[in-house]
Amino acid sequence: MSSEKSTLLERYGWIAGMTAIFLALIWILKPIIALLAVSAAIAYVLDPIVDWFQRRRLSREVAIGILFITFIVFSLLIIVLMVPAFIVQSDSLSTDFLNLLDEIESTLVPINEWLAVEFGMVVDLQMLNLRESIPGWLEGSGGSLTDNVKWVAQGLFTQGLGLISTLINLALLPIFVFYLLKDWDDIKSRCLTLVPVKYRERTLSVMTEVDTRLSAFVRGQITVCLSLSLLYTIGLWLVECPLAAPIGLLSGLLFFIPYVGTAFGMLCGCLLALVAHGLSWEPLAVIGVFAVAQMIEGWILTPYIVGDKVGLSPLVVMICLIVGGSLMGIWGMALAIPLTAVLVVLGREWIAAYQQSTFFNSR
Repeated sequence: MSSEKSTLLERYGWIAGMTAIFLALIWILKPIIALLAVSAAIAYVLDPIVDWFQRRRLSREVAIGILFITFIVFSLLIIVLMVPAFIVQSDSLSTDFLNLLDEIESTLVPINEWLAVEFGMVVDLQMLNLRESIPGWLEGSGGSLTDNVKWVAQGLFTQGLGLISTLINLALLPIFVFYLLKDWDDIKSRCLTLVPVKYRERTLSVMTEVDTRLSAFVRGQITVCLSLSLLYTIGLWLVECPLAAPIGLLSGLLFFIPYVGTAFGMLCGCLLALVAHGLSWEPLAVIGVFAVAQMIEGWILTPYIVGDKVGLSPLVVMICLIVGGSLMGIWGMALAIPLTAVLVVLGREWIAAYQQSTFFNSR
């Protein structure tokens, strides 16, 4: 009896000790926990590609280098193709905005006069005086070099710490991803060796199920995001929305965070279409583009590409996004759904173990 008791105490002692070490590591790594989580998520997504290169007899370092070079070339290509168009169309937006104010004024002034005559109501239209202020804003936006330097210096002292921290995190991200990718298989095998032998087979089974569900979901979601980027870009270009390519691309990529990409694209597209074309049908056409794209996503892309890999209701998705955003900001929102998918598998495993326990089945 004493032997069983000592074994039980030893077991709980090891569990308590490992839990304490884990919590201590979380506390120590708290400043970079979001960066580590995002780096691990990127490494997880890229690991199958690196494995594919390795099966073609390339070293792991060379495979990672090919991925990084491909990403850099693709990013530079997007910049070269989009930035000139972005600059040209941005320059014309101020003139288009003035024309929009003129159109709004020509529409609202007669209505205002009619209201004043019929009901004695006078609506304040001072907002339309922006037409006279905008040229001054644009001329003063350049300012003198001394004023700009002073403004930048003040910003760095007051709010620059957060910006500098963000830039450092972005600079460290590829470094973290490289080393995690390089040692990914070794990290997985070492983590498995830390699991007690008695539970190793079951743990491996759970990890395999998690990997199957999560990898299928992530691959499918990336495919859906790229497809939506193409649909949004083509649709916005057809309805003559300014900056169609940047808005379409960003809206599709942001769709990885549910609802965010659609809301961003619809809001920016409608505002730009309104400024460029005035009070006409183009803003409604932008809404139609996103509505049609969402129907295609909901009826075709997600069911056939992603499938029911996570099985979360919209309410649970929104709760996950809110919690993830409050804990880790935009990174937390990006990781909320994949982490929830993992927790779903672990939760099902825990419920199965609970239902098989003596406590549950005792009468």
